[in-house]
Amino acid sequence: MDRVLQTFPMPEAVEQKLRAHCDVRQAFFVEGDELVEAARGCRGVVAGTELWPREALAAVRADLRAISRVGTGIDSVDIAAATEFGIAVLNAPGENAQTIAELSVGLMWSLARRMVLADQAVRTTGFKMRTELDGIELTGKTVGIIGFGEIGRRVAAICRHGFRMRVLITTARPDPVRLTAAGIEAQFVDLDELLAESDFVALHAAVTPETERMIGAAQLRAMKAGAYLVNTARGQLVDEDALVAALRAGEVGGYGADVYEVEPPPPDHPFFALPNTVLGPHFGSGTFEAMTRMGGRAVDNLIEFLAGGQPVRTVNPEVYSSE
Repeated sequence: MDRVLQTFPMPEAVEQKLRAHCDVRQAFFVEGDELVEAARGCRGVVAGTELWPREALAAVRADLRAISRVGTGIDSVDIAAATEFGIAVLNAPGENAQTIAELSVGLMWSLARRMVLADQAVRTTGFKMRTELDGIELTGKTVGIIGFGEIGRRVAAICRHGFRMRVLITTARPDPVRLTAAGIEAQFVDLDELLAESDFVALHAAVTPETERMIGAAQLRAMKAGAYLVNTARGQLVDEDALVAALRAGEVGGYGADVYEVEPPPPDHPFFALPNTVLGPHFGSGTFEAMTRMGGRAVDNLIEFLAGGQPVRTVNPEVYSSE
């Protein structure tokens, strides 16, 4: 059996399948030198969100042939270096889309109903504050979705069909055919219009040189007064310093986040002291259903690769032509 490293826990049935095909070494949530040592002698990795920079890949290039991500994002892997070293990078796009879409809408609702403050109030003062916690309904409001991949489409569907919200979309490639196919009544607009008209803004874009810190001071000022911002995509999409200032000033009504510019955020991060934030520990994919789908796909991809196949979900297929 090929030896593989598993760096991320998965449901037992998925781990059993991996063990049935591979000699599995487990080292969860390791980074840096510890990660390199764990990966030595392994032909494959079932990877979480740990970082695979060039120097780590170079250190294990003699044996490592594939990194199979439990998830969609591949920004934790230096793809250029992996390709240079002949290491295939595999991923599992779409398997967590429903789970993250539900979390995104849940953050909108939590902000709208001030659920963090309500929970704290009940625990400390009973029902004394209940008349001071008035919120708003989602129904009938306008949601602006930035990015229209699988997650963005599902958020649009939940908001439109579940809450009769008006849906605005900003994306690099507007495609009305996709809207029709998805059965979603929505409108493609530019970013300025989306920010000005949306009661809720949901980030579902990938991080690229063009989108990094795409929500900065100017964009926050352009938002509808008191609107809410939700980010379950990547922390690098937002200028957090500018956002903290806008939250403190009340220009932005609240921020719901599962991702941060630096992860984990430092203990003194200003978000923790603000009353108008709802924060998650980058657990967007953390449901049994999503982990079963993502882990299963990651394991299937790696098993196929180790058997001599070329998985469809290969991020850098050029590695096959160089063999």
